Amino acid sequence: MVAAPAAAAQPARTKTSDTTRVSHFAAGTGCAFDVTVYRARDRWVTETDFSDGSIAFEFHSMLRTITNDATGAQYTNNIVFHEVDNIDGSGIDHGVASGEFVWQFYPGDVYIDGTVLDHVVALDMIGRATYTVVWNTGQTLQISFAGQYTDICAAIS
Repeated sequence: MVAAPAAAAQPARTKTSDTTRVSHFAAGTGCAFDVTVYRARDRWVTETDFSDGSIAFEFHSMLRTITNDATGAQYTNNIVFHEVDNIDGSGIDHGVASGEFVWQFYPGDVYIDGTVLDHVVALDMIGRATYTVVWNTGQTLQISFAGQYTDICAAIS
């Protein structure tokens, strides 16, 4: 007789949704000017926590319109992406995201060209990013990207 191998621990999965349809971002938090984001549908996120410590996220925040509050200029995107984060013992996240997502950069973050930013930038990215981020602050230490991107703030300034 041979014993069957023990079943692997199943990942813990949590799905959350958000019915907030309008969000305001003051100057310096989204762009250098005030913006309002309007969502046509509810947003939902599925988080899967694996026994090895990695975390996978599936984000759906479809049909968002980002509006410059001063000028009314608009940018529309369709956020749907998959992300896997691996946080090491020092709190550094080594992750990857693919799909269409927004990456928010703040002063002190390392930008996709390797420079350190002194201002806020919001990119609508369609493709695949690998990154190193301080998990508890969100500071971008490194990011590599393959795909196309649009600087949202420049598009609606």
